[in-house]
Amino acid sequence: MAAKILTTVIGSYTVPDWYPALQAAVAKGEITSDAFREAKSIAARAAIKDQEKAGVDIVSDGEMFRRDDNRFGPPNAMIHHFAGKIPGFSGELRPKSGISPVAPEASLPAPVVVSRRAPAPLGLLEELRFLRKTTIRRVKIAMTGPHMFARVAWDEHYRDPEALAMDMAAVINEELRQLDEAGCEVIQLDEPILWFLAADQSWGIRAINAAFRGVKRAKRALHLCQGNYNPDPSAHMGLRIFPAEFSAILPVLQGAKVDAFLMAFSSLGVEDLSVLRDFPANKTLGVGVVDVQRHEVETADAVAATLRRVIGILGPKRVWANPDCGLNHLPRDVAFGKLAAMAEGARLAMA
Repeated sequence: MAAKILTTVIGSYTVPDWYPALQAAVAKGEITSDAFREAKSIAARAAIKDQEKAGVDIVSDGEMFRRDDNRFGPPNAMIHHFAGKIPGFSGELRPKSGISPVAPEASLPAPVVVSRRAPAPLGLLEELRFLRKTTIRRVKIAMTGPHMFARVAWDEHYRDPEALAMDMAAVINEELRQLDEAGCEVIQLDEPILWFLAADQSWGIRAINAAFRGVKRAKRALHLCQGNYNPDPSAHMGLRIFPAEFSAILPVLQGAKVDAFLMAFSSLGVEDLSVLRDFPANKTLGVGVVDVQRHEVETADAVAATLRRVIGILGPKRVWANPDCGLNHLPRDVAFGKLAAMAEGARLAMA
C-alpha cells in the first residue's frame, strides 16, 4: 500500500450562530437545558459528517458539547467548561488581562482557584461514546493542558503556577487514562501559551508528561497553539495573540513524552525549515496546512506544496496534516472548504 499522510482536526469545529440564542432561551426558561444539549448533539453530528465528507481520517465531535456560545472562543470551551466540573474553582469568572504580550489589553473572563484541585468526571468519556455511536472512523479527544490552566486562572490558593499546573495534571491524567482504557485512538492536550513563555517550559513539560502518565495505547498528541482569541463571534474571525519564533518551541519538542506534535505552520510563513532537522527523530509532526484566521480557502495544490516541503526533511511517515488551530470561529462553508482542501492536498503530496 502506498504511503499516506494522515489527516486530522485540532478539535473544535465551526460553532452555529444559534448557540447564544439558545443559551439566552435557557436562561429565560423558554427551553430546557436538555433541549439545548439535544441541539448541541445535532451540531456535533453535523461536524462529524462534515469531517467525514471532507476526507478527514481522524475525527472529533467538534467539541460542540463544551460551549454555550462562542464568545472568547478558546477560554469558553477550554477553561470555563472544565472549571465548572473540577472541585476547587469558585464558580466565579473574573476579567483578566496581560496574558499575551502581543495584546496586553486583551481581557477575558477567567475562573478563580480557591482550594486544591481534585479529580472529577470531565465528560470526555461521554464525548468518546458519542463519537463511537456516530462514526466508524478513528477518533480523537482533546483536552486543555495543565499549563494553560495555570496561566489563565486566577490563583488564590497555590500562589505558585507550577504547583497549580502539577495538580491540574493529576486531575487531567485521571480522565486521560480512562480514555486510553476505553480505546480512544488519539488523545491530545492543547497548550496555547507555552510556546512563547520560555521561562515556564521546564515545569510546563513536567506537567504535560504527568498528565499523559499511564496512557499506553492511544497516540499521545500535543497541540502547540499560538492563540485563537475572538471576543466577537459575529466576526467569525480569530486572532493569533501568542506568536513566537518556530525555534522557541524546540525545548518542548525535545522534552515532552508524546507521539505527535500538532503545530501552526502555513500561516507562520516559515521560510527556513532547517530548524526541523532538530525535530525529535521518533516523533510525528502534525503540519498546520490551512490558516484558521483568514476566510480564503487554500487550494489543494498549496496544501500539497506545504506538505512536500516538510516531507523533504522528515519523510512521509512522520507527517500528519491538520489545520493550524481549531475551526470554531469560521463560517461552516469556509471550515468545510479548508478541510476538503487539506485532505485533497495530503493526497496530492504523495501522488
